[in-house]
Amino acid sequence: MRVYFYLTVFLLQFQFFQCVPPYFPTQIVFRTDDGFIIAIDEVNQRASRSSNYTSTEQAAAYVMKHFPYATPDTPESKFYVQLVVDSSTSPNSSDCQYAAYWKYGTEYFNQFPVHWWLNASSFEIKNYMRFSSEMIQSNQSSSHLDYWYAKEQCRLESGEILPCQEIYFLKSTPVPSYSTEVVRTGMRVVQQVTHYEVLAIGEPGKEYFDSIPKNWSTSCRDYNLGVNYDPLSVVIALNKSSRTRVSLTSPPHVINGDSTVRIQWKLNGNEHSFKWSPDHFYFNEANFDKAQILTITRMKDDVIGTLVPVFNGGGFDKVPSDAYPLILA
Repeated sequence: MRVYFYLTVFLLQFQFFQCVPPYFPTQIVFRTDDGFIIAIDEVNQRASRSSNYTSTEQAAAYVMKHFPYATPDTPESKFYVQLVVDSSTSPNSSDCQYAAYWKYGTEYFNQFPVHWWLNASSFEIKNYMRFSSEMIQSNQSSSHLDYWYAKEQCRLESGEILPCQEIYFLKSTPVPSYSTEVVRTGMRVVQQVTHYEVLAIGEPGKEYFDSIPKNWSTSCRDYNLGVNYDPLSVVIALNKSSRTRVSLTSPPHVINGDSTVRIQWKLNGNEHSFKWSPDHFYFNEANFDKAQILTITRMKDDVIGTLVPVFNGGGFDKVPSDAYPLILA
C-alpha cells in the first residue's frame, strides 16, 4: 500500500507542477495535528474540514463556489457559501449555520484559512499555504526531506532568531510533511509546528462532501440575518425617553412568496422598569435597510436592562434573540 501511494504521488506531481513546493497541490486531502481532515479542491472551488468526536458526533465545515441544494434565485445560489454543522451539541440534532459571501455578508464567519476570506462579501479558495516573505529552497535538505525557509527572520521570546516560516516536503515530491511559523500567543513569541498526514493527492473523493444536509438552506441558521442598532445602547433618565434606530443586516428570506419578518421585543429585567413603542416592527426585502425608530422610556431608576428581539418570518425564526441585545442603562 505504501509503495502504491508513493508511486501515485510521483505520477501526480507532474499534474500539479504549477503548485510545486513550497505550496501545496491544488487538490489534496490531509489531516493536521488537531485531528481535522481538510479536503481542498482549488480547481473546482470547494473545500471541507471535518472532525469525528465519536461515531455519532461530528463537526464539519464546507465552503464552495457552487453550493449544492441551494434554493434557486437566492444569494446562496449565486455566491460562495460556507456551512458549519456540529452534531456534538445534541445526540438527536445538529447545530448548523451558513453564510453567503455577498454585499450583505457578515464579518464573523470563517472556518478556513484566513487568506481565502478576502472580506465579508468576497471569498476564494486558494492554496492552503500563504507566505509572508520570499521562500528559499535550502541546499542543505536531508536525504528524505526538502526544506524551504522564509527570507524574513523573526526573534523568539528566548532571543533565538529563526526564519519566520519553514516548510518540509517528502524528498522530490509535492507531499508536505510539516511546517513551522513564528507566532505570538498572548505575551509570548514562539515557533509553532504543524504536521500534515497526507491522505490523498488529486481531486478529493465525494465522501468529503456527501454529508452536506440536503435541507441546509431551510433548516440551518443564516448567519447573515441579524439586527443593527444605532446606537447600540441607550442611556435613559427617569421618566425620560431615548431612541435607537433599528434595521436589518441583510434582506429577509422569501418564504412562500413573502419576505416579511415581524420583530417584537422582550425585556430582560424588571418588566415595569421600561416601556417602549412601537410594540413591533415589520421589515421585508424592500425596506430591510431602512431604519425604524424604537423609543424607550424609563419608569424606574437605578435599573439596567436589555431588550431582545423576538422574530417571526423571513427566515429569522432560527436567529437567537439573545444574540442581539439592546442595552438600556
